[in-house]
Amino acid sequence: MRGKKIYVAIIIILLIYLGILYFAWGKDNVKEGQNATTMLVGDNTIWVYSDRKWLNITKETTIDKLNWQKFNIFVDNKSMGEKYVWHDDKWYLFDEKKNAVMFTGKLFAFKSNFDISIMDYKEEEIDDYKYINQVLVDNNLSKTSEFTVQTMTNLDIDNDGSDERFYVISNAFAIDFTPSMLFSIVFMVKNDKIYYIYNDISYNNANYNECKPYFNYFIDLNEDNVYEVVLSCGKYSVEEEVNMLYEFKNDEFKLLISNQ
Repeated sequence: MRGKKIYVAIIIILLIYLGILYFAWGKDNVKEGQNATTMLVGDNTIWVYSDRKWLNITKETTIDKLNWQKFNIFVDNKSMGEKYVWHDDKWYLFDEKKNAVMFTGKLFAFKSNFDISIMDYKEEEIDDYKYINQVLVDNNLSKTSEFTVQTMTNLDIDNDGSDERFYVISNAFAIDFTPSMLFSIVFMVKNDKIYYIYNDISYNNANYNECKPYFNYFIDLNEDNVYEVVLSCGKYSVEEEVNMLYEFKNDEFKLLISNQ
């Protein structure tokens, strides 16, 4: 009898221990494994997240299944609420009565079984070229390089109370000058340290494969108060826009998925 009581006590202790482990670590992991979302970025990108995996959807039959489904709609970082979507070379929006809803700007839409936060932001005038000059030198580019894009954005990507600085520099699609090297570089500065997000440098061989990058959206996809980055690349008019999703984790930016 005494041995049976000891056996029962051990089982109870193990169950309590496993319960503590679950609520400390396992609960969030189980929740993350159940998370699922479908995201629309512009007119040519559909990303699906399910079973901890990202998928880039390109099949027309799969895209057609999204028609007349409700999505949370954002245009230029501003919420338009829930709307029905329809795809025919581009996305069209409709209200509850199936009336067309007109919009202009950068479309981002999602439907998910968990909360997704969108951060509003704006580009600002660059007041200090210290980090840009450092990036140019580190990549063997001249500090006198000319740009077709030079933007800066301040925002708190990790909710630590201090803004990080995000820079985009590029000489893609130059008209009034001819660079010997083509470059498009996107980086973040945090605590005086440079973190590269996107870095593309090549000889100017006129292959028309240039990328003119810009920040599209900053979104928190996993409710951890650290925002993921949707970075986009403008291409020549005959080519589709490139969209890329990055996360900042373990002190670096990692590409989660791209539409190419």
